[in-house]
Amino acid sequence: MTPDWTRRQYLSRLGGVALLGALAGCPGTDGPDVDTPSPVGTPETDGTEPDRDRPQTDAYDSVVDITEAGADADGEESIVSTLEDIDTSNTLVRFPKGTYFMDDTWGPEGAERLGLYGPEATITTVEEFTGPLFGLGTDGAVADLFVGGFTFDLTPDDTGPRPINGRVTDRMRIDNVTVRGEMDLDQDGMRFDVAEKDGHGVVWNLRMPDGGDPEYKNTGCYVGESHVGELRFQNCRFDGFPDNGLYASPAKGRVNVVGGQYRNNGVANIRVSGPSTVRGVVVRCDEARDGVENMRGIRLRGGSDVVVENSRLVFDTVTSSDGAITCAEWLDAATIRNTHITVNADDVPAIWAKPPNGNRSNVRDHPIQIKSVRIDGSASSGAAVRISERSDTLLSDLCICQHGDERDGIAVSGGDGTTVRGSAISVSGQPLATGGLSVRRDNLSLESTATSSSSCSCPKNR
Repeated sequence: MTPDWTRRQYLSRLGGVALLGALAGCPGTDGPDVDTPSPVGTPETDGTEPDRDRPQTDAYDSVVDITEAGADADGEESIVSTLEDIDTSNTLVRFPKGTYFMDDTWGPEGAERLGLYGPEATITTVEEFTGPLFGLGTDGAVADLFVGGFTFDLTPDDTGPRPINGRVTDRMRIDNVTVRGEMDLDQDGMRFDVAEKDGHGVVWNLRMPDGGDPEYKNTGCYVGESHVGELRFQNCRFDGFPDNGLYASPAKGRVNVVGGQYRNNGVANIRVSGPSTVRGVVVRCDEARDGVENMRGIRLRGGSDVVVENSRLVFDTVTSSDGAITCAEWLDAATIRNTHITVNADDVPAIWAKPPNGNRSNVRDHPIQIKSVRIDGSASSGAAVRISERSDTLLSDLCICQHGDERDGIAVSGGDGTTVRGSAISVSGQPLATGGLSVRRDNLSLESTATSSSSCSCPKNR
């Protein structure tokens, strides 16, 4: 469609009249502020929960106060040798209020059950040390691991070790851990793996708001190839990492991301492969720092059992970006639903399903399904949704309202069998750009305004 087709309505001959009022009477195109729960979901972003991180002391054979064992709580002397002298076979180590200095890695050779608890404890370290500080289960099996309450102070220059590398065979619980200061060494942040299929873990309220120095391509948190169990990240925060905020796509086991804030990370704010679920998260990009490239929101890297739902994404400013939600070439199937995406950054798609890399397995009738998604914002150029050579994609119950210059709605290229139904699209360019491909249409309201001064809104239930 060309810009001189001003305000021309395209109503599908297959029942489009039913959607004539779909764009009226609801919130405007800018959408609510990111901290306001979206109509399509209630992101769990509040990380405060009294006593959530308190360990069950009766679950351990012994409870050791690290200061009574000889550790310095004033941050002057290293506590590593004190930790090495503690029998950790089934032990909870308490860290009273204070500052604890670590100049080397500490980790037990093995433990049935190990707990580290320091709700008012701050860990400091030496310059140029890449860590990890706590290497838990990496040199010997740890069946059951608890770490709660610590703050890692990485504010001095040239500090940025991996704070925790945790690997368990049975259970893991990481609660209320905070990292302060930009990580400015060539080292990634946290790493967690559940190494047995029946094992499970929860990382709750992990906060890393200060990110990493763009000089180094570091990651906020990594879930690696040895993860084969189930791991949940809940109410976490990752800001400003150059190479992924939460990087969980190599994992073979399930990774669930529930709630939390993810802001201004490069490559992807959240990166997962199937099996995985991303639910109720808030992703925002509003700062373009040199060296933080391709600021995707949620990158679905591979696999087939992948769901994104009840989430809120806002893209105001980026260095560059493939999209707010991207389906990578290696992804077989995914469902994106009940999600609100605002894109104000030009030429950035809200959703892009990229061409598959080779023959994709026939896992279901509609491998890519996009349902009940609301897309708004002032972005110009490109398209709100791009479907590239993804045959049999289903787009259902969408509301797209974008009036930046030359902005298309849904752009379909290659593939066959795409279905668009029950949707309302109002854009300045082509509402449905198919390049001559046959696309199944049912109950659509398609509007080209050909002007950026127009306005529309989406029903609250989208």
